[in-house]
Amino acid sequence: MKSLRTRLALFCSLLMVVVVLFTSSLSYLEGKARVRSMQLQHLEDVVTRLSDDIDDRVRTRHVLLEQAAASLQLSRSNISQHAPEILHGFRYLKGSFSSIMLFDAEGKVVADYPELPGRRGSSVLDRAYFAQTRDTLRSQISEPVRVAGDIKRSLIIFTSPILDEHGQFAGVLGGSLELFAPELFGDLRSIAIGGTGYINIHTRASRLTIFHPDRSRIMQPGPDVDRDPVFGKALQGWDGSTESLAANGEPALMVYRNMKNVNWVVGGVYPLREAYEPISVMARNHILIVLLATLLAFPVGWWGVHRLLGPLQALRSKVQAMAFGARDSMQIQGSHELEMLAQTVTDVFGERERISQELAAREAFFRALNESSPLGIFVTDADGLLVYCNHATLSLGGLTLREEDWLGRHWLDAVHPAQRHAIEPEWQALRHGDTPGFYQLCHLTGARGAQIKVELRFTRLQQGSILRFLGVVHDVSDREEALLSMTAERERGMAILTSIADAVVLTNQLDEVCYINPPAQRLLGLNAEEAQGRSLALFVSLAYPDTGQAVSLSTLAETRMAVPVELDLLSRDMRLQPVVLTLSVVQARGSMHGYKICVLHDDSERRRRERKHRWEATHDALTNLLNRRGFLGALTSLLDNSEAMAQSNVVVMMDLDHFKQVNDSGGHQAGDQILQDIAAILQKRLRNTDVIARLGGDEFALVLYNCTRDTAQGIMEAVRGDIARLRPQSNPEVCRVTASIGLTQIQPHDSRPHDILQRADLRCYQAKEQGRNRVVVAAE
Repeated sequence: MKSLRTRLALFCSLLMVVVVLFTSSLSYLEGKARVRSMQLQHLEDVVTRLSDDIDDRVRTRHVLLEQAAASLQLSRSNISQHAPEILHGFRYLKGSFSSIMLFDAEGKVVADYPELPGRRGSSVLDRAYFAQTRDTLRSQISEPVRVAGDIKRSLIIFTSPILDEHGQFAGVLGGSLELFAPELFGDLRSIAIGGTGYINIHTRASRLTIFHPDRSRIMQPGPDVDRDPVFGKALQGWDGSTESLAANGEPALMVYRNMKNVNWVVGGVYPLREAYEPISVMARNHILIVLLATLLAFPVGWWGVHRLLGPLQALRSKVQAMAFGARDSMQIQGSHELEMLAQTVTDVFGERERISQELAAREAFFRALNESSPLGIFVTDADGLLVYCNHATLSLGGLTLREEDWLGRHWLDAVHPAQRHAIEPEWQALRHGDTPGFYQLCHLTGARGAQIKVELRFTRLQQGSILRFLGVVHDVSDREEALLSMTAERERGMAILTSIADAVVLTNQLDEVCYINPPAQRLLGLNAEEAQGRSLALFVSLAYPDTGQAVSLSTLAETRMAVPVELDLLSRDMRLQPVVLTLSVVQARGSMHGYKICVLHDDSERRRRERKHRWEATHDALTNLLNRRGFLGALTSLLDNSEAMAQSNVVVMMDLDHFKQVNDSGGHQAGDQILQDIAAILQKRLRNTDVIARLGGDEFALVLYNCTRDTAQGIMEAVRGDIARLRPQSNPEVCRVTASIGLTQIQPHDSRPHDILQRADLRCYQAKEQGRNRVVVAAE
């Protein structure tokens, strides 16, 4: 394996095998993905069409039974007395149902067609579908049930309520349908998904299997949702397709669809061993291709490398000749790349000669440069003994100016004795290669005992087996004195800021936090360590309280500097804090120019009082609805809004009938309860965007935005009915009221709220004159 030729041949062979294997794998994976996509799409199409078809069959029968029940308006007694005659008129439903039944209000079967012995007179009062139909007055579809008898049958019951002329529950019209009747599941067994795929249908509420190729599973509990999580997702309303384990533990493609008109879920299962059968043939072909490429790779690679490496022997001879001093240019024939390599080797040997000549000149130049440098520069050997030091190094601290007096001495001799023990460990770590260098502030002691503070930096220099250390010394005495003075001044400023009761934050030109006092830390939910040096916008955001528009410190500095501004502050923990911000920008010269001082004052209590006063001025304390003032303000805003006036808007006046009798019989507490209940009815019936107000006493006013007159009349009829059915708990028989309601549509020429209210009030008065408890609409 030491031969380059052998290694190249093996490399080319391996590369060929890898390329073939890679391309074959990509082709296989692409084919597998395409087959999976096609099979999954086919399964989705089958399940979707089947789900839609069954859903349509259920919906058709559901609607048919609802229409039949809606055509009846019978009392409870009429249903019991004339049940056969009533059911005779609905025999045409037999074409859509296995049987039809008529239940009275007590849940008894009073008529059925076709007649089944023992069914008439039986009670279904305890059945869920009857109770839900009676309680909700809505049509229902029951859970599938197994009918007892010699023939195992599974039924679902369709029910629809029968209401009397007052809208009260009188009975139920029902229809039964066998699951495996031709009209429902009869043709499902003919649907095939490959050879072993199948369709299953489950109920979501009871999780029963109502269709499965295995008849023993029908009307049995469905798969365990812990073992089949995909089935569990489908029961929760998920529609989709995936690849998972089927109920029998076999990997399969699975599709689920939830039906809209009945609480069922349709599923399709296609085992992967059958779905991926087409890809198996492709896999065998790819394996044969890889084996063939492996057998041919090494012979072809060996022959190609043998031809390519012929000129290398000539290149080796030429290089050896130049290494021993030959200066002739290399001439290699047979390979453009090797010709370029030969020329490069020739150029390298020539460049080496030129560099050797330049190194001596550069060494002299850099020595002269070091001598003229204002920085002290010196070099030590591996033990720390000085081998070179420039003029600036000898001048620091009043050292002797003769270099020969220091060469050969240890550099630590120039350090103040009190600091040598602290520097010694770092010097030893640098010597042993534990660190690439170190930095220290220390004092040097000269020949006359003078001390000077310097920055001392050391760097490790490794040149082959020779180890040297480069030292740089810089006088920092003046800088240290200025730094101490600035530190003292800063500490005095920080002490003043800390004593201020308001929150104070100091930021630099980039809005990064430089200082934050304790009140600001409490207000913003921060601590000084995590905020220091980071942008203030990472922790808080500011916005105008009226519009919610975000604003930055830079914008405030340009427009509202030194002016108190009311803002909302959103802290990092999502607390919304009302504050008053006073922002100042430092204009002094130097590095502090452009710094921002933010003074934040907690404004929560003042704003809370203002909100409370504004709310009390426009709202009724008893019902929490708008009062007359708030209502007139809303109506005036509508008249001033040209876009809103282009829509259809309606104003309603409502006055309670016999309300004085409520106060006289039940007291003001009963009257207050009535007003609060009516306010709740209005809020339930109307939209959140509509205006509801209590003008005073038992008088209410409404504004219905973007609402036609006919729609408004229908809504107010429903409100009137709710009020008429209102039964206060305090005195249900005495404390009963009705409402007289007047309604008018706002006209384009209306400009004063008084004119609109006068029209609506006139219709309210007409409602009282016409007998109360009615809605009168203005005929604009």
